[in-house]
Parts: sequence; structure tokens; C-alpha cells
Amino acid sequence: MKLQIDVHQLKLAEQKNWLLKGKIGFKSDKKKQSANLHWQQSFSEYQLNLTTIIGTSILKMFGSDQFSTLITDDDTYTDTNASILISRVTGWELPVESLQFWVKGQHGAYDQITLSEQGWVTQLIPDCNHCENWIIDYDDYQIVEDIWLPHKITLNNQSNNSQLLIKVNTWSLK
Repeated sequence: MKLQIDVHQLKLAEQKNWLLKGKIGFKSDKKKQSANLHWQQSFSEYQLNLTTIIGTSILKMFGSDQFSTLITDDDTYTDTNASILISRVTGWELPVESLQFWVKGQHGAYDQITLSEQGWVTQLIPDCNHCENWIIDYDDYQIVEDIWLPHKITLNNQSNNSQLLIKVNTWSLK
């Protein structure tokens, strides 16, 4: 079983270029929002677009490990830290840098994990900078180009009682 888990995690780590399309929902005590999600990852560079159901842009965010830019309502914001940037502009508390791994079901060496019979992560409690109080649950794994990827990811933040739900319609590995 351990070998099966390690092989799956290695395959996930090898996926440096991918495209995710789906829906995202954000819920807190103060508000609820949902949007279409288009996320392109190319090594450490990413581009994230959120649009309304009719295709109107809500926000565009792009960057790398070194910088991030967020565009919304014809205003442009930049910061060296993507998590701080999205919090400052939207109020969402998200460890953006970790999301590129979490959406794939990839865990870190010190994270607490719960596994399915097949060796996929079903729950992740991360152990990293600025990601305390998060619990990530995974569901609906499907095979995509010879690798099992989650199609439903629920991120709960216990400190501010917020939830982020990602429902993947399409994965594309490049």
C-alpha cells in the first residue's frame, strides 16, 4: 500500500503543467459567492480567471513564486505574496501558493493525511506557513491521462468559519 501511495504522489508531483476548469464557491458568515474557474499552471507560473455564469470577468490573477498580479473592476493590484494580495483585494483568506498542490490531492511531508483504500488523499490537514486552520477534503477521484485526480475539493478554514468548494469539470495535463 505504501508503494502505491508513493507512486501516486510522485505522479502528482510530476504534473507541473495543467489546466483545471470548473466552478468555485466561497462561503463565509458574511457572504456567499460562486464563479466559473479557469486555472492554468505552468511550473511555478499560474493564471487564474474567475467569471460569472454569463462569462463576465470577476477577477484575473497571475504570477509566479516571485510576484502576483490581480485585476478586478479594471483595477490592477500587485504584491510579492499571492495570499496577501487576494486577502487585501477580495477579503478571502487563502494560501494561494499551496493551492497549486492541494487541488491535485498532493500533500507535503509533514501534512496529516487520511487515505482511501486506493491510496488517494481523502483529507489533508496541512503543516506549512500560513496554512494553519485549514482542512481539505477530497472526493470524486477520476482518472485523467493515467493519473487519478480529485474532481471535488472542499477547503474549510476553522479560524474564520469560511469554506471554499472547487468542483472540477475538466482536468487537462500538458
